[in-house]
Amino acid sequence: MCNAKPLGLIKEGDLKVRTKRRKLWELDMHWHCAVIGTCLNQADIKKIAVKCKAPSFEGRTADYKLHSFFVSQAHFSQGVGKLLHKYLERKFYRTIKAFERLKTTAELEQKWVEALHNGDISGAFWSVMTHPNASMDLLAQVYGEVHMLSHLEGAANRADHREIANLRGACDHLRTELDDLHKTSRKAISKRDHLIGNLKADLKQAEIKASKSDELEALLLAERDGETVARLEKRIDCLTLRAIQETDRVKELQEKLAALEERNKELRAALVNQQEQEAQIAPCMEEEGCPAAESDLCGRCIAYIGGQTKQAAFFRKKVEEKNGQFIHHDGGLHDGQARLVSILSQADAVMFPVTCVSHEATREIKRLCMKQEKPFIPLRSQGLGAFTKGLESLKGEYFEKLVD
Repeated sequence: MCNAKPLGLIKEGDLKVRTKRRKLWELDMHWHCAVIGTCLNQADIKKIAVKCKAPSFEGRTADYKLHSFFVSQAHFSQGVGKLLHKYLERKFYRTIKAFERLKTTAELEQKWVEALHNGDISGAFWSVMTHPNASMDLLAQVYGEVHMLSHLEGAANRADHREIANLRGACDHLRTELDDLHKTSRKAISKRDHLIGNLKADLKQAEIKASKSDELEALLLAERDGETVARLEKRIDCLTLRAIQETDRVKELQEKLAALEERNKELRAALVNQQEQEAQIAPCMEEEGCPAAESDLCGRCIAYIGGQTKQAAFFRKKVEEKNGQFIHHDGGLHDGQARLVSILSQADAVMFPVTCVSHEATREIKRLCMKQEKPFIPLRSQGLGAFTKGLESLKGEYFEKLVD
């Protein structure tokens, strides 16, 4: 999706009343990028690629290259173009039927607005673009709205990447805290279990001693002579005192056990709460504005046109060190005009060395930048020093001044 307003959208003959829906290859070539990118997801693209035995691409740009391949083939009425058209017809069969009942441009526009509001864009977009009664103005309007949605989605994705990175850092911090809490809880539980075992052993000993006290009391009742009774009574007093002491100790130990069990419940509740907090972390929101230093590009995208491809890696590193994004176009050796327009639409600023870019190419870059209100910086040479000086001039007020 490169040009905001492609030329030659509908031929003069298309203004006549049509009885059949448009085919994919009958649409203006400038629309093919938007149709394929909006109406087919990556799973659809890969499925069609297997059917038509499309070229195999590798690397991070594999998806983009496969998309470009289908865009380049869409204007053919046979082969890949025909296969793409049939797939789209099958995928959006129900939506197409719903739009076929509409006879006027006004009805089509109202139906499109409803679909856009409900988020059902892909099927509605295909149905409108191929509808026989869709006017040129309506098609241009629908294309423009879908074109702008792609830009808005790209900007949102960049913000989402930053937000995800922040959330990952927060999750790692919480996992560390949770691990520490697990260790502390396990130690507390182990200590509690050990104490409970000791208390049970003490309680059993106390019960044995109480049983012996009962036996001695029975002997006391059986023995009524003087010395034996006195001795036994004295012994009973001692045992009774010890029994009272042991009973008090058992009571104290039971209270400690109850307190430990209560503490264990609190630790378990804290652990559960911590786990719930980790599972329900709310996404943080970055403050508005950009308090970055003057050398910070604040996530802006810098496009570099021309130069040597092997230098692009060094330029990319320089841009990313300044918190920016970098895209490169070789000036026409391998990358075509369509990708140049696409790159310029994504960039916040454009840089190019005048020593290795032709005058014609320079004029075209300047023309496109001025048309899209993008700042551009001609460089004296294709070296890293010239590129670095160009970056240093890109401050926040530079963007605002040139864009205004």
